[in-house]
Amino acid sequence: MNTSIYTNAVPQGFTLPHTLSGRPEDASVLVAFSGGADSTALLHIMSEYAKISGAIIYAAHVNHGIRGDEADRDEQFCRELAASLNIELFVLRADVPKIAAERGESIETAARNVRYGFFDELMAKHKIEVLATAHNANDNLETLIFNLARGSGLGGMCGIPDSRPVKHGTVIRPMLAMEKSDILKYCNSHSLKFVTDSTNTDTDYTRNRIRAEIIPVMKSINSGALRNASRMCQTLREDSLCLESMAGWFTEELRDGYKIEVEKICGSPAAIVNRALIRMFDELSGGKTLEQTHVNALRELAMRAVPHSSVSLPSGYEGVIENGKLCLQKKEQTIEIADYEMKLLEGENYISQTNSEIFIGNSHNAKNIYKNETILYIDSAKIRGALVARPRRAGDRIRINGMSKSLKKLLCDKKIPLDVRSRLPVICDERGIIAVPFIGVSDQARPVKDQKSLMLKFYLY
Repeated sequence: MNTSIYTNAVPQGFTLPHTLSGRPEDASVLVAFSGGADSTALLHIMSEYAKISGAIIYAAHVNHGIRGDEADRDEQFCRELAASLNIELFVLRADVPKIAAERGESIETAARNVRYGFFDELMAKHKIEVLATAHNANDNLETLIFNLARGSGLGGMCGIPDSRPVKHGTVIRPMLAMEKSDILKYCNSHSLKFVTDSTNTDTDYTRNRIRAEIIPVMKSINSGALRNASRMCQTLREDSLCLESMAGWFTEELRDGYKIEVEKICGSPAAIVNRALIRMFDELSGGKTLEQTHVNALRELAMRAVPHSSVSLPSGYEGVIENGKLCLQKKEQTIEIADYEMKLLEGENYISQTNSEIFIGNSHNAKNIYKNETILYIDSAKIRGALVARPRRAGDRIRINGMSKSLKKLLCDKKIPLDVRSRLPVICDERGIIAVPFIGVSDQARPVKDQKSLMLKFYLY
C-alpha cells in the first residue's frame, strides 16, 4: 500500500483511516462533527483524504439541547461547513437534560450515549464502515489524569485507544497523536473557522479543570508531557494486550461453563486471574462490567474456598464456591412461601401455596416423567401417626445413611435450583422429618429392599 501519496494531503501526526481500521482505502467514513476546532480540522482533513482514496465521507452533528441559542448557532455552522465541503451532514436534535433525568444518568453520560446511539443508527442505515472522532493527544492525557484520580487499573492507564470495534464497524481516532496546538495551526493555515463551546471554560466540569489547571503545570515541568504520555500509553497497551491474551488461554483451558477451579485461581498470578474473571463475567452477563471491588471479592471468596459460600455481583449475578470451583452464575430469586401444614391422605394432595402435588399410593411401577417430578418409597409400617407436609424451616435436618444432615446443605450439594428449593415440601410424621423430594427418605422410614410399600410421588406444576 503506497501511503506516500497522502503526504501532502494530511498533516504530520495524522494516521490514515484505512491504517487504523484495517478496511479498504475507499471504505466510507462517518465523522463525528461538533463544529469545534478539533472536529472541524478532522472533517477538512477527511475531505482531502477522500479526494485521493475515493472514500465517501459523511458527517454527524448532535444538538444536545443544553446551550440554547449557542447550540443552534453551532448546528448552523456545521450545516454550512459540511455543505461547503460537499459532505452530507446528518443532524440529531435531542433534549439531553430530560433524557438524563429519565435515565438517572449524568448529563455527560447521557450526551455520550445519545451521540453514539445516533452514530450507530447512521452506520447501520447507510452501511458506513468507519466512525472517525477528533480525540487528540491532549484528550488522551486528560483521560489518563482522570483515570489516575479514580484509581484505575492498567486498562484505564492505557488511555484512549486509536481504534476499537463497534456494532456496525470500527471507531478510529486518526488525530490521537496530534497535540491541540498542532490542530489549531492546521485550522489557521487553512483559514478554517470553528465554534467554541462556552462550557469548555467552566472548571466545574472535571475534564475542563484538568485541561485548564493540571496539563499546563505538567507541560511546564516537561514540555514533552503530551508526547511522553502517548508513548507510555502505547507501552502499557502492549502489556495489557499480552495479559489479556494470557487470560484468554487461562479461561479457555479451565472453563467448564463459567467455572474456574479454586486451586488454579490461588496458584495463578493475580493479573491473569483478574482479567479471566472480568472476561467470564462479560460473556456471562452479555457485556456487563465487573469492577475491581467485585474482582477482589471473588478472589477472596476463592481463597477461603468455603463450600456453598457466595458473593453478590452486579445485575443479579453471584459468585459461588461449589465442588472446589468458583462458579459465576445468575442469582436465582427465591419465592416466598406462606407457611402451611397439610395432612396427607391417600391419592392426590394439592398444595396451593407451592402449586405442587403429592400423590400417595401403592403402585410399584411408576416412573419419573417430568423434570420437576420425583418418586420416593416409604415403609408404611414405620410411619408414626399421620403424614404431614410443611415448608422447609431453618435448622431442618434429616438422617440419611446413618448421618444427620442439614437440608440446606443437601439441597446445595444436589444443585437444586433456588426457585425449586423454596417449593419443596418437608414430609413428616409425629417423630419428625421422614422424606424430602429430590433429597430422599430418612433412615427411620426407608423400606427394606424389594419391600416397597407406599409410593410418594411429588411434582411441580
